[in-house]
Amino acid sequence: MRADKMPKASRKATAASRKRKRLAGAEPDGCKLSVTWTLLTSTKGYTQVWVPDKMYDKAAAHFMKQAKGRYAKNLLRERMAPLGVETNCGGTCGGGWCKDRLIFDDGSSKTFVCECEYFV
Repeated sequence: MRADKMPKASRKATAASRKRKRLAGAEPDGCKLSVTWTLLTSTKGYTQVWVPDKMYDKAAAHFMKQAKGRYAKNLLRERMAPLGVETNCGGTCGGGWCKDRLIFDDGSSKTFVCECEYFV
């Protein structure tokens, strides 16, 4: 029988049984990488990197609402405005902490992943 054809009481029971239950005392694990974009007034202390157009456009759309003046808005539209991006690894780990872990080192490029770290 389809869920929309069931009586209301049965639908609630079905929905409740689909929820995943966590064991008592289990701590949630979930490290996440948060990204913070800023509109820079100076590029001192920053290195130029390349990001996909979609990523830049999404950040620029946010700053377009706050930008004052035609010049600033034109720079954002043309993908020429200096934007800074900072990443932060955070979250909760059962019995540990979240940390950026190096998983690949090619010398000229490095790849990090945000994972739980534990005392060994």
